[in-house]
Amino acid sequence: MTLFTNPMPNRAIDIHHHYVPPSLLEEAKRHGTALGVDLSEARKGEIILSFSGGPKFSLNPDLSELERRFEIMEKGKIAIAALIAHTASLGYRLDGEQGERWCRLYNEGLHDLVQNHSSRFVALAAVPLQEPPRAAAVLEHAVRELNFRGGYIGSNVNGKYYNSPEFDPFWKKAESLDTLLVMHPEDIAGSERMEGYGLRLICGNPADSALSLGYMTYSGVFDRFPNLKLCVLHGGGFFPYHLGRFDQGHAVRSGSRAAQASSPPSAYLKNLYFDTLVYRVDTLDYLRRIAGADHLLVGTDYPYTLGDWMAVEKVEALECSDREKKLILEGNARRLLKL
Repeated sequence: MTLFTNPMPNRAIDIHHHYVPPSLLEEAKRHGTALGVDLSEARKGEIILSFSGGPKFSLNPDLSELERRFEIMEKGKIAIAALIAHTASLGYRLDGEQGERWCRLYNEGLHDLVQNHSSRFVALAAVPLQEPPRAAAVLEHAVRELNFRGGYIGSNVNGKYYNSPEFDPFWKKAESLDTLLVMHPEDIAGSERMEGYGLRLICGNPADSALSLGYMTYSGVFDRFPNLKLCVLHGGGFFPYHLGRFDQGHAVRSGSRAAQASSPPSAYLKNLYFDTLVYRVDTLDYLRRIAGADHLLVGTDYPYTLGDWMAVEKVEALECSDREKKLILEGNARRLLKL
């Protein structure tokens, strides 16, 4: 097997790069009952997972391989990939103790790959956000002991969004560590009405990210934690493109529907970062103008076909300064991930 290990100059850093460690799947095979994980194999080696008797889901075989990954990184001009979990496999349905054990195993597997290919990968920690104090402890261990560069979370936890103060211990820890959090949609609201044409991913994913950001910006999370840094994948979902509507809601809603936040959602763009996974150069240019080039990072969504493995080309095609392009391609990631 030939692995490409020498990054070339002027290449990008990918903030949206999924990986499932083979060691994690081996642990699930051996100790699934104790972990609360059910693993089975379907035809052609497809892995089927479920947590605590919950819905079953399949894992793309490419999530755990390396050779094709390096080939796509080379073709797509990706020098370094920030490894993130497969979001459904974060295990939010597990109880707190099982969830912590599962996330620590996940992080150990991520750490092993980074150690073996330190010039090509960094890692973001899986955390058991079903119990925020445990999530805070796992994040701190990953950042301080494993040299992880941030944390990785879903857009909600079993249908619970982040307007609840119960998540504050986790936000507080992330802020105190001065570490980036990356959010990806999962457990999509209304997904039962989106099965046709694959719309659960096409429409549901960006909608749930927008819903999650609505809850966070209206409830005052960024007032309580003004230095929190959150990168929302898929270009922030629908949120940046309907920012005026979110601001209008803050201005006109009253009574039980009034926002608790002191400022409209647009005021919290300073806390928010977005990947470039919007497919079109004109859409990416809008995002650059609304959020700022210093708040964008390359995202490919490897290994999924709904991703954009040639995302770097969209950045290169922008009509903006070379300085702004360099920020998007690598500068912002180096700053936020402390590379």
